Amino acid sequence: MNRAGRFPLLFLLLMAPATAWPLASDRDQPIAVEADSLEVRDQENISIYRGNVKLKQGSLEIESDRLVIHFNDAREIQLMEMTGAPARLRQLDDDLEEIRGQARQINYTESKSLLELIDEARYTHAGDVIESELIRINTENDSIEAGTDDASERVKMLIQPRQEAAPAAPEAGDAAGSQAVESTAPQGADTTE
Repeated sequence: MNRAGRFPLLFLLLMAPATAWPLASDRDQPIAVEADSLEVRDQENISIYRGNVKLKQGSLEIESDRLVIHFNDAREIQLMEMTGAPARLRQLDDDLEEIRGQARQINYTESKSLLELIDEARYTHAGDVIESELIRINTENDSIEAGTDDASERVKMLIQPRQEAAPAAPEAGDAAGSQAVESTAPQGADTTE
């Protein structure tokens, strides 16, 4: 197959739904990739994007210097490897809260629903921050692990206090609101107009 004939097939493969990211509707969106160059290695089932790489799928945005996508024989995405100084990702969760991650290397393994931030890793969600040399996020069960076996590499975490929900104010036309208005009128005053 000549090189030109491969690109439409690759584009269609990238349009396949991904199951990796928090906002449920993102997996049903097409994947758009831009880069300075693209190399397709059919024999190895990989595509390599280099130079100012930008990937977008729904609310998911990834920026990296290099992106390598590994496919299985059925042409389904198995592994995405992003590298940069740093590589960055941004996405919304189902509550429309922003999730951000950055590291020198970011890997996503589809079969394990595993997102790994490696080397100078930072993960931010709802104001909370985790910093470590390695952060693993299981996107299937929303579990996070951080740290390495090296005792000199410490995990840092900043946890924001959660805001308690304020009691709802009464609606203008509801019974509680009407009673409050009626109870403020002086006794014996004419409240009709």
